[in-house]
Amino acid sequence: FSPLGCPRVERASGGSVSMSRYWPEPSDVRRSNESAAAAGALASPPKGWPGCFSSNAALKAFMGKKALNGKRVRLTGTPSAEDASKASAVTIEPDDPFGNAERVQAALGWAIVKGFVVYECADQAEGTSFVAHLRWWNARESGVWVDFTPRPADAQQMVLLESAHAEAKTKKEASAATAEAAAARLALGGFLTQAANGKPAPPDAKAPKQQSAPPPPPPRLDLKGSEGVEELVLLLRRGTAEAQGKAAAAIAAAAAAGADEARQVVGAGGVAPLLLLLRAKGDAQEHAARAIMSMADSPEHQASLSAAGAIPAAVGLLRSGSLGVQDVAAGILGNLAIQSEPNQTAIVAAGALPGLVSLLAKGAAPAKEQACFALWNLACQHPPNQLAIAEAGAVRPLVALLSKGTPPVQEEAAGALMNLAAHPDNKRAIAAANAIAALVPMLSQGGGPAEQAAGALMNLASNNALNQASIVKAEALSPLVALLQTAPKSGEPASRRAREYAAGALMNLCLKQKPLQDRVAAAGAVPLLVGMLSEQAEGAQYEEAAGALTNLADTHEENQAAVGKAGAVPPLAALLRKPSASAQEEAAGTLMNLAACDANKDAIVSAGALPPLVALLGSGSAA
Repeated sequence: FSPLGCPRVERASGGSVSMSRYWPEPSDVRRSNESAAAAGALASPPKGWPGCFSSNAALKAFMGKKALNGKRVRLTGTPSAEDASKASAVTIEPDDPFGNAERVQAALGWAIVKGFVVYECADQAEGTSFVAHLRWWNARESGVWVDFTPRPADAQQMVLLESAHAEAKTKKEASAATAEAAAARLALGGFLTQAANGKPAPPDAKAPKQQSAPPPPPPRLDLKGSEGVEELVLLLRRGTAEAQGKAAAAIAAAAAAGADEARQVVGAGGVAPLLLLLRAKGDAQEHAARAIMSMADSPEHQASLSAAGAIPAAVGLLRSGSLGVQDVAAGILGNLAIQSEPNQTAIVAAGALPGLVSLLAKGAAPAKEQACFALWNLACQHPPNQLAIAEAGAVRPLVALLSKGTPPVQEEAAGALMNLAAHPDNKRAIAAANAIAALVPMLSQGGGPAEQAAGALMNLASNNALNQASIVKAEALSPLVALLQTAPKSGEPASRRAREYAAGALMNLCLKQKPLQDRVAAAGAVPLLVGMLSEQAEGAQYEEAAGALTNLADTHEENQAAVGKAGAVPPLAALLRKPSASAQEEAAGTLMNLAACDANKDAIVSAGALPPLVALLGSGSAA
């Protein structure tokens, strides 16, 4: 079992072990039911893993609160070559996972995780009987589990379950009783301890052997004040507690300065020791967290941070960190989730939602803001997360923050609700929490709150007649039209994104609604929307403005004439030639509705719209 670089393994069938140690005992084995054979053929992972964890009621109950009381579960393989090399000086006993974990912790500083290996009884009917073997293993500073205790050849991947029921295990002096109990336990399987005749070989309790002590740690270093990034990273690894804290503060400041500085920290190997410092307390922990948050703000570092274990580490801070650190943990998760579907999925799977939702109600203002930010990015274009966040109870506290939060918190809360409202199943729940009444006044606040409120109303109105009626009843039309202006009579002009969202909201509200078509046109929206078509802006603005004009003109002769008279035809014809397929589609739809009015036909031909329209017949979408 000992390939090059693996930890040293002391065979129980050859030598003997220390007299005072953890001894394997039959009580280390738990059964799911009376028919589960304690001995016999074992299989880990159980057949059908991981789907069987959800579909098999017996397995789920066995691993749940009333039996093993599992906290976290992972399918864990044998140590990597790198991990094995790091622990090469550690004595590993094949029948003592408890002592092995303690010795690895003493040598490497890796935390001990206490739990069970979960097996299916392969000799029983499939999916009916399971056993669990008490076992301890370690977690790297990144949070990744590493199990150094040797395994049988047919169990190189095992289901490990962290459990509060795995705490009780004490060392005992060697005796005939401990040897007899050990032999009985080894007979139940799960260990790589076989004698030449194939039978379990119990530990020899007569001839104790002193285990080799781990090498002494290198001396701790102090901060001088003139260190570069690489020297600061070295201090994170080998500095005194005070030097580590100061080095983490310097690295946090450097990482926040810009992308180049963050790249230097990553290149110098700073990620792993920073993640390790997240387990410290006080200022060092907060400085390390802030450094990681700054690095996570750059898409180029998202994958490496996630691979190093930043997601479970940040989720852990949400659960146990100080109030000052919890908001930074939420910021880390929010940054890692930006436009990263794998990270969005992994963060929810790591159990982040309860902590984030709790911060919405109980956190200080910075924590509330970062929690909203994280939920906003987790929900962005991710339907499963949109549902999961709503099911975690986030809607009502988010809506509450629309009225009670500071302007930055209002903006983040509205942004989160905007993305949640993109899912059809969430629209009713958000409206039922009185979000519409809170969002409409925000349209007149200006800045970020107005922008995100318009986006939330846009998504709430999409394909939902009840929400459309509620938005109109809340008197949203006038402030939505006002947001379209580039030079309002009072206040700052709305952002490009706010105008885009306002146009999108009006588009959704006017769909097949003649009374609203009349009211929106009467409020002066037509020339403002036509003006948006002629601006030098991003494609989405064109699409939303054209879409609003399409719905305003749909079977509405007065509006068709008004849109044509406002000068919409030339910019719509120009939009047909843009490379964006969606922009072409919206422009063609608007021209189709405008062409129903005789007054517009000549203008459409004169604007040169016919050649690109004909070209779209052969290359455009079916829409």
